[in-house]
Amino acid sequence: MNIAIFIQRVVNLFLVPSKAFDDFVDGVSYKDWLFPLIIVSLGIGILPLFFRDVSYYEADQRLTKAERSITNNPDIPEESRVMLDERMSDAREKVRDSRENPLALRNLWGYPIIPLMLFIMTAFFSAILLLIGNFGMGGQVKFFQIFTMVMMTYLISGNGFFMNMIPGVGTLELMVKTPLIVIKESTDMLFSPGLIFEDIDSFFKQFLNQLDVFRIWGMVVMGFGFAKLYNKSTTMGLIAVGIPWLILVSLGAALIQANSVVIS
Repeated sequence: MNIAIFIQRVVNLFLVPSKAFDDFVDGVSYKDWLFPLIIVSLGIGILPLFFRDVSYYEADQRLTKAERSITNNPDIPEESRVMLDERMSDAREKVRDSRENPLALRNLWGYPIIPLMLFIMTAFFSAILLLIGNFGMGGQVKFFQIFTMVMMTYLISGNGFFMNMIPGVGTLELMVKTPLIVIKESTDMLFSPGLIFEDIDSFFKQFLNQLDVFRIWGMVVMGFGFAKLYNKSTTMGLIAVGIPWLILVSLGAALIQANSVVIS
């Protein structure tokens, strides 16, 4: 695959998603998924650097909230309280060290594993779609055809829950949200129905809050890709992708809500 073909695919991905995956039907090479993997990994590694101070401040706030929750909970045994206090102290020291020594090797180890984590995250959802398509619909699509299709959609957006990235992991998503995060001084930048609520204090509200417009866009484009690979209607492709996607969103919302209740 040459650069011109890849650029045309990206243009189609954003403007004509029904044509973005036409040549995937005949098979893919490692370059087809490697190019978007590199671009998305660079986006995840570089763009958050622009709002690094905001992330550190929010980490401090979360630790303060957790410490307050521990202090105000009379049911925690003294021995456990001492252990939790030590963990909180260690976590705060790591945040301080990362802020003051961002170029230290001990604080850079996470960057080389971004492509690996992204690969695993993409492979996980790709395997689910492969099971639905090959076993549920009798298709014969190969794993890396699905994998490449899913990876391409991450140029738009991707569910950031698995990497603990509230803004998301999609390249376009991060490019749009980064300046807004800097202006607002908050990484809580979801363009979702959750904006209508003053507080996200229930599972239902948390679920709606995860339905970010960029993530829905990426899921819809993924539906086009699924339909193309399995020669199904667009509606069938959207259903096949949408159901497992919504299940994972529900699980993520439940875990986020449970965590917020614990530290509140």
